[in-house]
Amino acid sequence: MVEIEPITDSGFVALTNLCMLATYDLSELNGARISENGTYFKNNTCQQWLDDPNYELYFIRVDGELAGFVVVRYIEEDSTYYLNHFFVVRKHRRKQIGKEAAKMAFNKHEGKWRVSQFEWNIPAQVFWRKVVQEYTNNHYQETRRKDDKGPMQEFTRAIRF
Repeated sequence: MVEIEPITDSGFVALTNLCMLATYDLSELNGARISENGTYFKNNTCQQWLDDPNYELYFIRVDGELAGFVVVRYIEEDSTYYLNHFFVVRKHRRKQIGKEAAKMAFNKHEGKWRVSQFEWNIPAQVFWRKVVQEYTNNHYQETRRKDDKGPMQEFTRAIRF
């Protein structure tokens, strides 16, 4: 069973470790270099997410086992929920777990949503187009990110009865 669980301060170490795994995974696509201390990720970002009330953080769990994380940011300027970061560990990929976790995150809030990908992350583009298309029954818009670094999908989640 897939669940998403809010991350609190007690989950900081696990979140930081998962962020390092995610950044390492992406390095094969984006060419990121490992630092001299053997890491790819600055862990102060996780603390900033935890401290900022505009961020909601969730662990993804599969049958109770830690399987990834979701970071949702509320952008006040345009009243939009932005799926800021999303990661599923390799063991749980290609099993519909990411899709289920994404839908659970979307179901947390009504209103405008945005998901974006970098140009170099083709697997993410394929995944998110498929998830958003299915979730919205093809009622979404795809445009370029505001920084022009890749595509983004936007949709509105209305109350479902």
